[in-house]
Amino acid sequence: MDLWTVLYAVAGCSLLSFVATKVRAPGFDVDGKHVFITGGSSGIGLATAKKYAQAGAKVSIIARDAKKLEGAKQEIEAVRKHADAAVFTQSCDVVDFEAVKKAVEAANAFHKRATDHVVCSAGIVEPGYFMEQDVAGFRHSMDINYFGCLHVVHAALPAMIRQHEAEGGSDGGQITLVGSAFSLMACIGSAQYSSSKYAVRGLAESLRNELKLYDIRVSAFYPGNVDTSMLEHELALTPPETKTIEGVSTPLSPEAAAQTLVNGIAKGHFSITTDPLVYLLRILSNGVTPRHNTVLETATLPLVIVVQFVFLIFMDAVVEYSRWKRTKQRKSEKKDQ
Repeated sequence: MDLWTVLYAVAGCSLLSFVATKVRAPGFDVDGKHVFITGGSSGIGLATAKKYAQAGAKVSIIARDAKKLEGAKQEIEAVRKHADAAVFTQSCDVVDFEAVKKAVEAANAFHKRATDHVVCSAGIVEPGYFMEQDVAGFRHSMDINYFGCLHVVHAALPAMIRQHEAEGGSDGGQITLVGSAFSLMACIGSAQYSSSKYAVRGLAESLRNELKLYDIRVSAFYPGNVDTSMLEHELALTPPETKTIEGVSTPLSPEAAAQTLVNGIAKGHFSITTDPLVYLLRILSNGVTPRHNTVLETATLPLVIVVQFVFLIFMDAVVEYSRWKRTKQRKSEKKDQ
């Protein structure tokens, strides 16, 4: 078998895989459906809420800041498909499970419909050197980034399942957990953030399999840098080594990130990424989850592994160079004493 035969076979199988994925895609028919979004007052959460409203969905958003929620509500109402579609808002801290349950119940009563889609977008990022961060900060990140997702999904699922069983059909709804590129990799300065986002990924992978019991789809969204209110705070705390490893890139707008998310949901993708580098990370660390195109990804995997190996050397070299500079500085200071 010559090389061209192999290439044609790979191309043909990739095309068949692509077509099969298209045929199975659920689309984004959310007209009249109820979507519940956390972190909906700004950033990706607000931009995603607008996308749902434009498609005719009944929108519910929660966040901690009541004033920002009111502004977000007006923005959503300005772009909604149906002029009479009211937007539910409630100030709520996703760390408080009882408050989350009450918010979900209130949203369901407001729209007279249980949630069909849930998007967990609330989150924080606190970069920094591991030894300079206290344990309380790690717990706080887990409380918001991980338990914030868990609380909302756990609160929303019972009514979602009852509604699906009552209505019948094959569409049980959609759960989307917003992770990060740091759900797929970790480096210096990211211990607090990455550990919480890895937990989100683990929750999403488990739910993806388990919620097939109820025909509920699950997606994990892994965006790169997005131009949100958190970005300036993040950059101020990010160690120089982390900045070098991440490189210089133009942050994605929340609107562009939300469009990528909606497109991924429409295609039925479990893993949704915003840029090529994060896509390569996803191929490398896919775990036991669906791939977008199994044949094509398998064919490109050797090249991706080479890229990963080179990046690993670079990442470690950055930190080792920093260690060398610190050692040199300490010796110089001792010499001057």
